Amino acid sequence: MFRKTILAATVLATLAGGAAAATAQDMPPPPPHGGEMHGGFPGHGMHGGMMFLAGLKLTPAQRKQIHAVFEGVHKEHKGDWQQVRDLHRQIEDILITPGPVDRAKLTGLTQQIDALHQKDEAERLDIAVKIHDILTPAQLTQAKARQDKIRALQEQMHQAMMPAGDDDSAK
Repeated sequence: MFRKTILAATVLATLAGGAAAATAQDMPPPPPHGGEMHGGFPGHGMHGGMMFLAGLKLTPAQRKQIHAVFEGVHKEHKGDWQQVRDLHRQIEDILITPGPVDRAKLTGLTQQIDALHQKDEAERLDIAVKIHDILTPAQLTQAKARQDKIRALQEQMHQAMMPAGDDDSAK
């Protein structure tokens, strides 16, 4: 499950690029924050998952369409992360209560959390597809070129930070 989550995050990061460099003119306004906190959905910088929009010249119609996608997601997910938070609190309560731990109940709670996380990952990919479909082929080509440069730089950073003599192929 952890590898799948990392893979999904990597897919979004691949689509990402660099939203921090985008100007307000080129990016749709962020969705309103409702205090949710989790991996890239509403309260944790939704646009961080769509950083590949950075630097792209979006038409007013594209900005409006993208904004509508994010607004719809914000409204749909408010309850999901409250539910995950409540499930984590239930787990915490079980673990700090004196006496034997009900492992079956813990398993049930973690399965509910996993199901919500899987739903979240599927919806993130759906959002990425919707954004992809809004962009023109030229914009996608530009975003891919930027992402290729970012990947090359990240690889250079990785190589520069490795201790002398370490080799990833031995792992």
